[in-house]
Amino acid sequence: MTLTEVRGIVIRTIDIGENDKLLTLLTEEKGKITAYVRGSRSMKSRSFASAQLCCYSRFVLAKKNDRYYVQESELCENFFSIREDIERTALASYICDAVGFVAIEGEGERALFRLTLNTLHAIALGKHSLTQIKAVFETRAAGILGFMPDVSGCAECGKNAGDFFLDVMNGIILCADCRKKEEESHSFAEEDFEHAHIICVLNDGARHAMNYVLNCPSERILSFRLTEEEDMRLFSIAAETYFLNQVEHGFATLQFYKDIIRMKKV
Repeated sequence: MTLTEVRGIVIRTIDIGENDKLLTLLTEEKGKITAYVRGSRSMKSRSFASAQLCCYSRFVLAKKNDRYYVQESELCENFFSIREDIERTALASYICDAVGFVAIEGEGERALFRLTLNTLHAIALGKHSLTQIKAVFETRAAGILGFMPDVSGCAECGKNAGDFFLDVMNGIILCADCRKKEEESHSFAEEDFEHAHIICVLNDGARHAMNYVLNCPSERILSFRLTEEEDMRLFSIAAETYFLNQVEHGFATLQFYKDIIRMKKV
């Protein structure tokens, strides 16, 4: 039996029997790992605290017949404040769900691991709006996964100021003039063009935010401010639309997060 030590984030839990769990971990060294942990649902278990969703822990794993078993674990960070607010809990659940879908088993996921850990830390800390944290995660995750859009300037003329249109499927932006020319050259009506291309509007503030998040050092992805509400709204819409279309998947946890926001506004 081979023992392996990893530090991992619990991104999914499934109850097994009366007291056991099946954990999905995101690790820096081995990407996504599924591990069985005995007795972790009992509050008396040494693994109880470290086997909760969103927790960051050290795990000693035994591998037997291509399956991992948790031999021992030690909690590093429980992000407890996330669980004190249902909106934070819902967003963290979506982050874990999304990461679980895109992460690869057995392959190092250093960038995605660091992004996930930093995102959960930001949600727990509460210094930035959840809207900003979510949009930053989606934008940076798309880039890490190899779907980085070019939002530095218009793909046709190079213009880099003013309002733009993000062509989600092609990962480029067009200024108003070049978008109009493309519509005319393809004989598309405006609604047909938007249906064929999936278009998001990016004003100057939203474009700068997206470009910053894609290219800045990983430890500074939240080191910017959007003072205008419309800038954040457009950035948030573009980030979500781009990420979901690139990974080609929807998430029930995202819908739950949106439902929570809607209920709070009523």
